Amino acid sequence: MIKTMVFVKRKPDISFKVFCDYWVNSHGPLTAKLPGLSRLQFNLVRPEFHWSPPEWDGVSCAWFKDEASLRAVTNSSAFQAMLTDEENFVDTQKRSPMIVAPMAKMIDPSARWTTDSQKTIFGFRRQSGVTRASFNTYWGRYHAKRINNLPHLMAYVQNTIQSGLSAVAPLYDAIAECYWDSWDGAMNAVRSEAYKDVEADEICFADLTGCAPLVVREVEIVSNGKLIV
Repeated sequence: MIKTMVFVKRKPDISFKVFCDYWVNSHGPLTAKLPGLSRLQFNLVRPEFHWSPPEWDGVSCAWFKDEASLRAVTNSSAFQAMLTDEENFVDTQKRSPMIVAPMAKMIDPSARWTTDSQKTIFGFRRQSGVTRASFNTYWGRYHAKRINNLPHLMAYVQNTIQSGLSAVAPLYDAIAECYWDSWDGAMNAVRSEAYKDVEADEICFADLTGCAPLVVREVEIVSNGKLIV
């Protein structure tokens, strides 16, 4: 399975409400026509949980069977129609697509998503002089253990950049998706001793300059190849 993640920003003359409505209800069904698409999810930023205006308004996640399926998509008429429609509501100068390999480092089968649960998406870069291979190894084998010690964390997914599959340089070297039992739980996690350990370890391999987590709401558009919105 291969996954794409696209960070998007709305056009300056469009309100956030209009952006979300168009993205989900108009652009979603259009994107669902991409050949070989098995799952599509839009992550809508929740401005009420940000202390300052977030850099992005949403993150699109799409899953395909393999690299061959992904390559076939870019040559399809459905893909061109999707890109054309983005001009209606997306600031395409800031659009930032990335091809990633998702790895679930912790999934709690007893966890149940509730109305209080929260999701954060955090993209960051490797430090200068750190190779992509060593970055991925350290992040996946060692740093993940520290993340998994955080209280109130329900699930944790690491998305590693697949270099060489895109002609566009990736905005980030890694993207983490964290699922929390509640907003208060996430804030308590940030204040915990375990989080101090995470921060101390991050400076060993990551460059967090200009990076800030996004608090988002998941909207499933396509599941098992079928449109569900």
